[in-house]
This record gives sequence, C-alpha cells and structure tokens, in this order.
Amino acid sequence: MKETEIVEIEDNGEDERAGGGLWMKLALGLGATIGVVAATNALIAHRTGPAKLELEGVFARYPARHGDLAYTVSGAGSPVLLLHDPGVGGSMAEWENNFDVLAQHHTVYAFDYLGWGLSDKPAHRYGPEDFIEQIQYFAEDVVAEPCAVLASGRSGAFALEAARRAPQWFTKFILICPATSEDNEIHEVKENLLPLLQAPIAGQSVLNLLTSRARIAERQRQVFFHDENKADDALVDRLYNSAHQPGARHGLAALFTGNLDYDWREAWSQLEKPATIMWGRDALGNGLETAPEWLALSPDARLEVVDDAKLRPHIEQAEKWNELTLEWLKD
Repeated sequence: MKETEIVEIEDNGEDERAGGGLWMKLALGLGATIGVVAATNALIAHRTGPAKLELEGVFARYPARHGDLAYTVSGAGSPVLLLHDPGVGGSMAEWENNFDVLAQHHTVYAFDYLGWGLSDKPAHRYGPEDFIEQIQYFAEDVVAEPCAVLASGRSGAFALEAARRAPQWFTKFILICPATSEDNEIHEVKENLLPLLQAPIAGQSVLNLLTSRARIAERQRQVFFHDENKADDALVDRLYNSAHQPGARHGLAALFTGNLDYDWREAWSQLEKPATIMWGRDALGNGLETAPEWLALSPDARLEVVDDAKLRPHIEQAEKWNELTLEWLKD
C-alpha cells in the first residue's frame, strides 16, 4: 500500500501580520509627520502679530470685486497713485520714505493689493487680471480724476495695462525697476507647483520655508539693496509679519509659481502718456540691461538711474528719488 504523502502548508499569517504592521507604522509615521508640520505652521501663525498701518493719512477701505482694498490718502493737489510691488511681504508701507514728502505737494493715494498688507486675502487663484482691475477701478472710483502713477516692480506691467484699457484715468507714469516676464516654458513648470502651494498643510509649510526671516533677510540684502544695512531687522520683521498674515499664502502661491508675471510690451509700446523708467544702477536681473528694449519700444520715455541703489531706489536713496520725482511731476 502506497504511503500517503503529507504536504505541509506554510502559514503566512505571521508575514501578513508583519506586512500589516509595516503599513501601520508607515501610516503612523506619516500621520506624525503631518502632525508636526501642522503644529509648526500653527506656531508660526500664532506668533505672527497683526499687520499695522505704516503710513500717516486717512485710512479707508474700497470694495473691490473679490474683497476690500485697504488704502490711505493724504495731502492736497494733483493726485498721485502709489503702487507697491506684490512681492514677499509687500504692502503700501513700501512708500514710507516717500508718502509724506509727496503729500506736501499732491493728493497721494496708496493701497494694498488684495492678498497683501491690510487688504482682504480671499482664497483665490490670483493672476494679473486681478491687479489690473484693482488699479483701473480704484483710479476710477476712489481717485475719481486722472492721476499720475508711481509703480514698483511687478506693478509697472499691471499699471500699463490698466492705462491701455482706460487711458482717461491716468496722466503719467514712473516705473521703478519694472519686472519682466519669464519665458512660457518656465511658467508651465512653475504652474505645476500651484496645487501643492495651495494645499493647506504642505503648501503652507513650503511657503513658510520660502518666506522665513533668514531667506527674506538674505534676498533683501543681496538683491534689493546696495547697502545691506538698509535691510535692517525692522524691515525684515515687517516683511516677514506681512507675509504670514492669515490668507497671505494664496497670493504668495501665485507669486512663486509665476502667475503674477505679465508681458508688458504691448501696453508699453501703445502708451501715449509721459513715462519715466527708473532703476538703481546696481540692480541685478531686471536692471539696466533691460533698458534698451524698453526705450526701443517707447523712444519718448525718459530713463533715470539712481546711484548706489538696486531694486528699491525710492527706499535706499529716498531723498534723491523724492527730488527727481517731484520735479518730474511738475512737468
């Protein structure tokens, strides 16, 4: 009689339990990491004080389409509209060295873009159209008469387009270190990061790294100012505080993904208003090397160069800048 062969069947229960334990450990580890990141974000938010009004004048709010714009007005005379650069921590406080001086001769308006400063910060995918619209309708509804525009950085392109659409509300322009656009291929890469940066926990964590005090201080001292001492702790603290206000991440996400870049060429070449482009002589990137293209597209424009300055000549060399600007506004 043939013996029956007994085949032992291996029990994989232990391996399955081990595998299940591994996934459980990974899940717990991921949860713990997310918890730490969320807690860090919450701590940064908790330590961020409220934004403050840095300019003297009458403070008010203007109801724009997606929220209220905060603005300040002071002085008497022909109107001047100041537009801050919507960069990290940007606000109308950028004009603190110019606002009072200009208000001795003009009615001066300065506002914070939606997503910046003291203005509302709605959860919104910000783009150039938002800024163009805010400039155009603020000039029409609040200033309510043709005004001169002094625009810093990225604001220059937005102001030019607003003037192309509604030229009756603008008289002349000073563009201070106007930013140029990157190429479309870079835009496409950056735009793929937008969903990540808009994510509540991961996105805020990345933005906290990009807007840390150390990074802000480094960029201000290396990129924006010729004299590093001009980017003092008070300025860095203000920019940091403004960049970490509730809701500020939505605008910053658009900034870091290139969604605020705008091609200025068509509006600039069609501008029929007196215009000056002004750079700090030592500006890197969007500096004097771009002047030939600007002047080629608008030969009647005037070029002013401020020595011992980079991208913030109106802050770094405020006395010289105020003198040049007041003289230009007389013409």
